[in-house]
Amino acid sequence: MRAYLFLILPVFASFSVNAQEFAFAPDGANSPGIERVTGYKLSVAQKVFDDLLRARGDFRLQKPTLIVNRKEGDVASFIPDKVQIILDEKAYDVCVSFGKDSLNALAALLAHELIHYYENHDWNRHFARENENLETARRLENLEEGLKQEAQADYLGGFMAFSVGYNTYGIMPKLLVKIYQSYDRPSNLPGYPSLEDRLKMVDGAMAQLQALQIVFETANLLTILEQYADAAVYYKHILQTFQGREIYNNAGVNATLAALALSDAADRPYVYPLELDPKSRLFGLKSNDKEKDLQRTALLNLALEYFEKARILDENYAPSYLNKACVLAIQSEWEDADYLIKKGKKKAHDQVTAGDFMVLEGIMAAMQQDSDKALELFRKAEEQGSMWARINMGVLTHSAESTSGAAIPGKGVEEIEQFPLADFLAAPNPDREVKVEEKVFCGVRQFKNSRIFIHYANSGKKYALVQETQAGYPGRTLRNIGLGDSLDKLKAAYGNASRKLALATGSVWVYPEFNLFFRISSQSKVESWGVFRKSTS
Repeated sequence: MRAYLFLILPVFASFSVNAQEFAFAPDGANSPGIERVTGYKLSVAQKVFDDLLRARGDFRLQKPTLIVNRKEGDVASFIPDKVQIILDEKAYDVCVSFGKDSLNALAALLAHELIHYYENHDWNRHFARENENLETARRLENLEEGLKQEAQADYLGGFMAFSVGYNTYGIMPKLLVKIYQSYDRPSNLPGYPSLEDRLKMVDGAMAQLQALQIVFETANLLTILEQYADAAVYYKHILQTFQGREIYNNAGVNATLAALALSDAADRPYVYPLELDPKSRLFGLKSNDKEKDLQRTALLNLALEYFEKARILDENYAPSYLNKACVLAIQSEWEDADYLIKKGKKKAHDQVTAGDFMVLEGIMAAMQQDSDKALELFRKAEEQGSMWARINMGVLTHSAESTSGAAIPGKGVEEIEQFPLADFLAAPNPDREVKVEEKVFCGVRQFKNSRIFIHYANSGKKYALVQETQAGYPGRTLRNIGLGDSLDKLKAAYGNASRKLALATGSVWVYPEFNLFFRISSQSKVESWGVFRKSTS
């Protein structure tokens, strides 16, 4: 079995839910004027702001300017005419009062305003200003669209903040109340929802984001378990709500891996440095070779489309160049792949990513029968820190490590917290269940030191069940592997994994024969481990 590389974004912890804006002031009506704050406060706010812009990844629109205002105004507001986000210094200080959650609170306020910009929430007011003599325009301006827009800004803003690692669970109601108190605002502001309604909206946005988090994490686990068709359903569900560059990229990688799964392993011996940072009829895999060829071609073309959308959203997003080049190399489009590699290398922000581009160059050289060049490139890539260089060197020189585990599984069935997965599979009872589409749902159940994720489709005919440890779990596997153990100890116990997948801060080692996987940190230590069951159809 080939070991495929993909990168999962470092955002698995939880979604964030954003605070409400306190003014949507296209004319700056409530602003007392601008007195710009510079120095440390602006630098901190700008860093969070830039993280959020990167998460959105939509560089087709003009980049808004962030201004921290020393004078007390509207807490946080978006000024469409000037394409500005105004954040009061006072609001900044309120966020700081939350200590370790200060950056999460700040991300919440800023993400909320950015969604108003990207979702064009000013069109009602703009239309009314430009057509002020029309009775229709006056009525339009007064429509109660604000509630919907505020809820959307919370929901999409939360996903935006979540995708770059800001966690604001539980802080939003406290932040909202504290800002009302700090600004001495009545609970019923003219023209705005009441504070009570705002708190309810925050709770509603939290619930939506928690559901989307479950979908996102389940999609990544399905990819780990090679359930590409099912993962595609989940990515498509997310794309209906949020079209960030990473989501398009991940959906493209999933399609590429599905295409590679249709290939004979002997025909694809090399490990492509794909980075993972839709329900489709294309995934109805058939056994007929001709149909497989057609499906493989369609899947690769779909992947190219997704990677191009990711690149359009952010032309500096290196994974979109690398992944698209991988697909072109699979299709033997050497010149086009080489062109993207050259462009992508200029976008790489670290040595490891640059090394992955070299790995792909080495694979292309090997596929074109230039073994000397391939070996040279793999060696250079290894020096750059690419973990996939040595693997492909082994393929090239026919000295790859065996991917088989130890001779026989240990006695007994692997369990976490002494919980039999078979019992849960027989009678699923998740704490939270999410319907993804008709006859497809996922869910999660929290235990003391672990979580179970379940995917069910077609009345249980297709399923995947994963239980994974969390920090502090003291238990060990049947072969005595636990949290904090070294990668060398893992390999001694279970052998060299047949499937290795890259994470942003390490990798995942999957042992299908044991129904086990291990997350490995960048320091080559076991961060967590999981047991799984999945349908064979």
